[in-house]
Amino acid sequence: MTFLTDPRGFAAAEFAAYCAGLDWREGWRPSFVTLHNTAEPNLAQWAHFGAGLKNGAQRVRNLNAYYRGKGWHSGPHLFVAPDFIWLACDLERDGVHASCFNRTSIGVEMVGDYATEAFDSGDGAKVRDNAVAAVAAIYRALRIAPTTLRFHKECLRDRHACPGAHVDKADFIARVQQAMRS
Repeated sequence: MTFLTDPRGFAAAEFAAYCAGLDWREGWRPSFVTLHNTAEPNLAQWAHFGAGLKNGAQRVRNLNAYYRGKGWHSGPHLFVAPDFIWLACDLERDGVHASCFNRTSIGVEMVGDYATEAFDSGDGAKVRDNAVAAVAAIYRALRIAPTTLRFHKECLRDRHACPGAHVDKADFIARVQQAMRS
């Protein structure tokens, strides 16, 4: 099992430092990142339980318990919230998040429902900025181009519109490229 008993919340710079120390030379090595949105919890539901490390860690433990209850050996690797980047599962092991890409990619869930919630303002923009920072850190550590990024909806057999119509792939990749240059 690759679920973390104690999920870790990182600020963007802390997450970049964490990723720089990862080693994918043995065993599983991801080829790209798959971007998702949680839909539930949406931004209002996430905020309802309060901000901070303690509340966020409990929410991620609850999400991991949900996935474990489905019989999965793992879940999405990250949950990106307005305030923290949450490590939910071991980044150096495969996860479960998109049936087409589980064995080949890191699953990044963005908190929110971006079919209905704004991704360019308020908490949605905070999630976007944290997700950009997280994905840039992963691509930098893997030494691969962010143009390999996939959206969950590109896994046609899952029939998801994830990460939502308000998330533009070209814009997101451009933001990741810019973050990688910084």
